[in-house]
Amino acid sequence: MSIAEDLVSGQHLLASLPTHYYKVREAIANPNVSVQQLTDLIATDPSLTAAVLRIANSAFYGFPRKIETLSRAVSLIGLEQLGNIVLASTLASTFHGIRPQQMDMVRFWRGSIRRALLCRSIARHLEERDSERFFVVGLLADMGHLILYLSQPDLEAIVLDRSAYTLKDLAREEHNMIGCDFTEVGAALIRQWQLPESMARIVRHQLSPTQAEDLAPEAARLNVAIAIAEAIERGEAITASCATPDLHDPELSGVDLTLLPLFAEECESQLESVTASLGLK
Repeated sequence: MSIAEDLVSGQHLLASLPTHYYKVREAIANPNVSVQQLTDLIATDPSLTAAVLRIANSAFYGFPRKIETLSRAVSLIGLEQLGNIVLASTLASTFHGIRPQQMDMVRFWRGSIRRALLCRSIARHLEERDSERFFVVGLLADMGHLILYLSQPDLEAIVLDRSAYTLKDLAREEHNMIGCDFTEVGAALIRQWQLPESMARIVRHQLSPTQAEDLAPEAARLNVAIAIAEAIERGEAITASCATPDLHDPELSGVDLTLLPLFAEECESQLESVTASLGLK
């Protein structure tokens, strides 16, 4: 077992997602499932029902009319997209209330949702079929830090003191002091949750996209989202040059880097609404 896997397995409360999530996922994977069957299943979990309705009525989708019923939300969102929204809601509820020492959870969640929204904007620009999947990838990207703060709070505090606060700097210091970094821990957590292997590999190689092999373009898109998010958090102007330092091949992502300011603007216009929809304010 690797160091990252050992750290994940030591966090028993987070080592598996709620059983209800897996039931919903199994139902969505059933080609014969009906909207009503899926609605009835989600409705057995009041918090999940509320989250799906909040997200359906948020700026995330921007439907022209208020959606009053869960069945209507399920119909409009679609089954595949719904699975990713349910996963995002489950992740938020699973981690909500966790307060690792010395970790600013408000800042953490805002950063995670910002990266998720940027991933979704990039995917939509590239006309990806399932942009909500990329939203989840962005949301998962920094989850390894929660495990590290919970399992290694003293060492992680030292890491923060020594780093320049970029994710690349943090990863380097974490590897030096702990033996693994947040990308390795995040990938181990995703595998522990039995989520798609592609998500684990993209998160693992978010800072080194070319190492993701066939998933290199997707890892590069996450890298671009990270770069935009970090620039926003530093209060810097968003330009095409924001995304180039960590990419050996700026064209790998397939993203028109001149559109980065547009992605940032779209993200910030949705940030507060989506954060509230996921119950993370």
